[in-house]
This record gives sequence, C-alpha cells and structure tokens, in this order.
Amino acid sequence: MASPLRTLSLLGLSLTAALAAELKPADVEFFESRIRPVLVAECYECHDAKKQKGDLRLDYRDGLLKGGEEGAAIVPGDARKSLLIQSMDHTHETLQMPKKRPKLDAKIVADFVEWVNRGAPDPRVKAPEDSITPAWSDLLQVRKSWWSFQPVTAPGVPAGKAASPIDRFLDAKL
Repeated sequence: MASPLRTLSLLGLSLTAALAAELKPADVEFFESRIRPVLVAECYECHDAKKQKGDLRLDYRDGLLKGGEEGAAIVPGDARKSLLIQSMDHTHETLQMPKKRPKLDAKIVADFVEWVNRGAPDPRVKAPEDSITPAWSDLLQVRKSWWSFQPVTAPGVPAGKAASPIDRFLDAKL
C-alpha cells in the first residue's frame, strides 16, 4: 500500500505534468523570448535557489505562485492584483524592483502584464536544485542594451505646423 505522502507526491507530479502539457506553443514562445530572459537578467540575482530574498523564488512556476513574505507574486489572469507587476511598475507602496537599479522599461512591464493576464503560462514546472544566476558577463551584455547606454543620435525633426521643433515632435507622437 502506498503511503499518503507518496500518493500526494505522485498526484502533484501528475498535475505539474498536466499543466506543462496544456501550454500552447505560442505561450511557451512568449515566455521563453520575453519573460524568462528578464527573470534571468534582473531577478534571479536575488530570487533563485541560492538567494531567496523576501523568501521569494522566481526560478520556477510554483515559486511565483507561492510567493514570499508578502504573498503570491502573481495572480494568473489578473495582472493588477499581482505583486510582481506592482513591484515592477513601482505602484506598490514598499516593493519596487529591481532594487537599487533603474525601473524596467515600460515595454518589459507591458510584456509581463500580458503574460500574467494570459494566465502566466510557464513551462518551468520543476524547481532547479542549484542556483542558475547568470554570469556577470552575460548580465553585462544585457545591460549594455539599456537605452541609457545607447549612443546619442540627432533624429530628423518631423514636419508639422508647429513653430517649435519640440512641439513638432510632440505633435508627431500624439
């Protein structure tokens, strides 16, 4: 006769496998191309198997769902209620991530909002046993792409009726 613990463990593995099997290829592609790289570059440094600041792990799906000291990091299907989103867009009173670094680009936050609203599809069903924090050289390559490190350019002034070039840029954007 199987022990209750073994039965629960097998049930958990079955549910985890079922969740992974239900993922749509487009959702996996979205996660792998837009979500995981940001988690690796910006979050694992403090929230992986080795270092779990705030008792939060972001290196696998159940870590996001369980959350940390403040509660669940995400509410699949509802980005507005997700602490991860609130901390990324700096709308939470005390949580503002990444800590001691610039706020993430609005496009990155929008990708995370879309991902959570899609139900936060995540193929990472098993917790990594060891830390998978990227090497500093990998982080440096990602951070070199930040807008603040790009060369200054002189864009052409848009055509328009406004007398001031600044107003013509504003009109073009509107």
